[in-house]
Amino acid sequence: MMINELKMTETKILSWTELEMLVNDLKKKHTNKGLTDLETTILRGIFDDKTYRDLAEEIRQEEQSIKNAAYDLFKILSEQTGEKIGKTNLITALTRYRDNSQTFDHNNKPQTQQSDKVFELVIEVGIDDLTPEKIDKINNLIQKIARDNTIKPIMKLKGSIRLFLEGSEDGLQRLADLHQSGELQALLNELKSDDIPEIVVKKAEFTTDAKVIEKAELIKAIREGTIDKTTLRFVDLSGADLRRANLIGANLKGAILSEAILIGAALIEADLIEADLIEADLSWADLIEADLSDANLRGANLRWADLMEANLSGANLIEADLSWAILSGAKLSGANLREANLREANLSGADLRKANLSGANLWGAILIEANLWGAILIEANLRGVNLSGANLRGVNLSGVNLRGVNLSGVNLSGAILRGANLSGANLSGADIENAIFIDATGITPEQKQDLIRRGAIFGDNSNDRSKVLV
Repeated sequence: MMINELKMTETKILSWTELEMLVNDLKKKHTNKGLTDLETTILRGIFDDKTYRDLAEEIRQEEQSIKNAAYDLFKILSEQTGEKIGKTNLITALTRYRDNSQTFDHNNKPQTQQSDKVFELVIEVGIDDLTPEKIDKINNLIQKIARDNTIKPIMKLKGSIRLFLEGSEDGLQRLADLHQSGELQALLNELKSDDIPEIVVKKAEFTTDAKVIEKAELIKAIREGTIDKTTLRFVDLSGADLRRANLIGANLKGAILSEAILIGAALIEADLIEADLIEADLSWADLIEADLSDANLRGANLRWADLMEANLSGANLIEADLSWAILSGAKLSGANLREANLREANLSGADLRKANLSGANLWGAILIEANLWGAILIEANLRGVNLSGANLRGVNLSGVNLRGVNLSGVNLSGAILRGANLSGANLSGADIENAIFIDATGITPEQKQDLIRRGAIFGDNSNDRSKVLV
C-alpha cells in the first residue's frame, strides 16, 4: 500500500546507501553512536525483503535476539522522525522523512553557505581511463554521501587521482568527518559498479596549498565569468573543469590546458596559439575561427567539435579524436595528424598542405575541394571518403586502401601511390601526370595501359610509352 502511494506521488524510494546513511545519522543524533554490525545487517535484510528467520540462519543468531535489536533501533528511529516505524514501513517512512526534511530545509532554512575553501580528495580507482563521465559518476556518489548537490570538481590532477572540490561548508566538512571516522571509505565500498569497480580514498581534507587555492579561484572566476578573458596568457589550467565555459575571444596563448575538461565550451575566436591541450576534452566545443596554430593537441578529444575556419597550422594532433568534427575551411597546413581519428569529419575546403595524416582514420570523411598538396597519407584509411575537387598533388598515398574510392577529376599529379589498393577506384578524368603507381594493386592490364598513357609511372618495362598503342 505504501509503495503504491510512493509510486503515485512519484517519490524516489531510498537507495540502500541513502537508507544506511540516514539511519546511521538518526541513531548518532540519539545515542552519539553509529550503527552496529548487527543493526546494519538487519537494515540490509529489511531492504532486501528478508524475514528475521532468514537473517537468523544467515548470521547464525537467535531469531529473538535479532527481533530485539530491530525493536530497539525502530524505537530510536520513531523518536527521531516523529512517526511510528516498524519493519513493514521502515523504508517508506524514512523516504517520507527524507523528502519532508529536504522540503523543510529548502523552504524554511537559509541556503547553506558556499565554502570559499578548496577540498582535496585523493582516490585510486580500479580503471585505467577516468573519463569525464566517470568523474561525474564519482562526483554524484560524493554528493549523495555529503548530502550536498553543490559539490563539484574544480580540477583533476595526476598523482593517484587528485580531485579538488567546491561545495557548501556543511557538505565538505561532512566529507572530512566521514573520512576521519573511516565511514567515507565504507560508504564508497557499497557503491561499487562494473564501470568503477573500486574507489580507494587516500586523502580527504581541506587543502592549504596556496598555489592550488589560487588556481582554484582562477578556475571558479572563469566559470562565473568574473575575470578579464584577455589576461589568460600562459596560465596553468591543467585538469581544470571548464565544461560549457564562456571563453569567446579569450587570450589563452601558451596556456597549459592539458587534461582540462572543456566539453561544450565556447571558444569562438579564442587565441590558443602554442597552447598545451594534451589529452584535453574539447568534445562539442565551439572553436569557430579559433587560433590553435602550433598548439599541442596530442590525444585530445575533439569529437563533434566545431572548428570551422579555425587555424590549426603546425598543430600537433597525433592520435587526436576528431570524429564527426566540423573542419570546413580550417587551416591545417603542416599539422601532424598521425594516427588521428577523422571518421566522418567535414574537411571540405580545408587547407591540409604538407599535413601528416599517416595512419589516420578518414573513413567517410568529406574532403570536397580540400587542398592536400604534399600531404602524407601513408597507410591512412580512406574508405568511403569524398574527394570531389580535392587537390592531391604530390600526396604520399603509399599503402593506402583506395578500394572503391571516387578519384574522378582529382589532381593526383606527382602523387605517390606505391603499394596502394586501387580495386574499384574511379580514376576517370584524374590528373595523374608523373604519379607513381609502383606495386599498386587492383589495376587491370587495360587500366594500367590507360594510366601509363595519361602519364602514370609504374617503374617497370610497361612504362616504355613507345609500346603503348595510341
